[in-house]
Amino acid sequence: MIYLVIQGELKDGAEAIYEQYLQAVAPLMKEFQVEIVAVGAGLKSEYTNEIFPVNAVLRLPDEATLERFLGDARYLEIKVKFRDAAYEHLRLSAFGGRDPRVFD
Repeated sequence: MIYLVIQGELKDGAEAIYEQYLQAVAPLMKEFQVEIVAVGAGLKSEYTNEIFPVNAVLRLPDEATLERFLGDARYLEIKVKFRDAAYEHLRLSAFGGRDPRVFD
């Protein structure tokens, strides 16, 4: 499994554009078997070093699917039209999932 971590902040007044992005990308996510694992706003805490108002974790079957999804011409069009227009700041990171280490 591959996990895509999305963290960012929307531009002031961009909530409607962000909603359009979510609606436009949903069919592609289904086509590429992209699953939403978690979404939410960041928490202020003495234990965190950055807080993002928009957070999501997506799960994809493999790295090739991640590359195809993010490189798909339809996605790139949606990205430019809606995602790039909505976000003030955006961080994306991806990692390959594995079982956690177990310690006694």
